[in-house]
Amino acid sequence: MTQHRLRHLYIEPALGPAWNAEQADTVAAATVQALQSLFAALAILIGNDGVRALHMRAVHVSLKTSFTRTAQASEPLDSLLADLRQNLANRQPADARTAAQALLESLVALLVSLIGQPLTLRMVTSAWGSPTAYPTTSVENQHD
Repeated sequence: MTQHRLRHLYIEPALGPAWNAEQADTVAAATVQALQSLFAALAILIGNDGVRALHMRAVHVSLKTSFTRTAQASEPLDSLLADLRQNLANRQPADARTAAQALLESLVALLVSLIGQPLTLRMVTSAWGSPTAYPTTSVENQHD
């Protein structure tokens, strides 16, 4: 699946109205809410430590040049998400959207590499809602 298609089908809907928000705090809140929804489903499969590690890796990969705080491996996920929210809220709205998009895309890409595209898309759809442009089955069978 191409990055554009992933963004259009999953990332933009996950952020909902915040995708076009004029305030960075709105983008930050929507991003953390999307992460919490997905992490709740993932915790069943990989546990809380796995979710925290996945989150830390996605932040490192996507925001390494703009998110300078170094998280500790034992730090609670709620604390990590609060710091992420503050970081996004302190940006210009367009920069917050770009960073949120990069983080969510990195997270989905990491999941695809770990558990495969079909299961990842089912989990993302379960957490963030069904894509509106295309039925899920055609997206899962797409090999871009």
